[in-house]
Amino acid sequence: MDTIRNYLETLFLELPKTPEVEKAKQELLSNMEDHYLALREEGKSEHEAIGAIISEFGSVDELKEALQFAHGEEAEEPLEEFPITVDEMLAFMVQRKRSASGLSLGISLCVLAVAGFIASETGRFGLGLGFLSFFVFVALGVGLIIFYGMQLGNEGKPLNDRFVSKAVQRAAKESKEDYQRSFQISIVLGVCFCVLSLIPFFLIEMYGIWNPGFGIPFMFLFVAAGVFLLVYGGVYYSSFDKFINQRYFVADDDELGPNARREKYGDVGSIGFVLEKVFWPLVVCVYLFWSFTTGSWGYSWIVFVIAGVAHSVLEGVFKKV
Repeated sequence: MDTIRNYLETLFLELPKTPEVEKAKQELLSNMEDHYLALREEGKSEHEAIGAIISEFGSVDELKEALQFAHGEEAEEPLEEFPITVDEMLAFMVQRKRSASGLSLGISLCVLAVAGFIASETGRFGLGLGFLSFFVFVALGVGLIIFYGMQLGNEGKPLNDRFVSKAVQRAAKESKEDYQRSFQISIVLGVCFCVLSLIPFFLIEMYGIWNPGFGIPFMFLFVAAGVFLLVYGGVYYSSFDKFINQRYFVADDDELGPNARREKYGDVGSIGFVLEKVFWPLVVCVYLFWSFTTGSWGYSWIVFVIAGVAHSVLEGVFKKV
C-alpha cells in the first residue's frame, strides 16, 4: 500500500498544492486502494497487484497534464492586459478565409486574362474583344489583389501585440488540425492542375482533338485553377500559426510590437529594433555607394548575400532562447 502512495506522491510532486489538485489526488488514491484490495482478494500477489494498478492507472499523466495546464493558464493570464479571446481568434480566421479567397481569385483572374487574350487570336473572336477581355480581367484581378492584400494587412491590427493565452493556442491548434485534410486536398489538387495543364495543350495542338489555337488558353485555365487552390490553402493554413507559435500576436512580421520584440530578443530589444528597421536600409545604402563610386555593378550585389548571412547570425545571437 505504501508503494501505491509513494507512486502517487511522485506523480503529483510537481503540481501546486491547490484544493483541486489535492481532491483529485485523494480520489485517485482511494480508487487505487480499492482496486488493490480487490486484486488481493482474487489471489494476486502484492507485486502483481501493484504492477496491475500502475499499468491500469498509467493514463493519470493525462490528468496531471490537464491539471497543470489549468493551473498555468490561471497563473499567466491575469498578468497580461487584454489577452486575445477564442472568439476573437475565430473571427480573425473567418476574415482571413474571406481575404485568402479574394486574393486567390484576383491572381487567378490575371492568369485568365492571358488565356482570354490568346484565345482571341484563334480567329473565332475578334482581336478587339481579346484586348477588351484582357484589360477587364486584369483590372478585376489587380483590384481584388490590392483590396484583399490591404485587408490581410489590416485584419490583425486590433490583435497586434496582444497576449495569446494557452486556451487560444489550443483552440487554434485544434482548428488547424481540423483543416489539415482540406489543406492537403487543396495543395494536391493545385499541383495536379498545374502539372496536368499541359495535357489539353498536347491534345489540342499536337493531335487536333479540338479547334487549333485553344490549347494554350486551356492550359492557362488549368493553371488558374491550380494557383487559386495553392494560394488559398497556403494563406489560410499558415494563418493559424500566428496563434500557435507566438506568445504575442504579430500582425506584421516586419514591425514587431514592444511585447513581441521583448519576447523575441529579451533585454536586448533595442538591438532587435535596429535589425528590423536599420540593417537592410543601411545595406542598400552600402550597395549603392559601392556601385556608384567604383562602377562595380557586376559583382557589388554580393553585399546582399553577405548581409543576409550576417543578419541571420546576428538574429540568432541576440534572439531570446
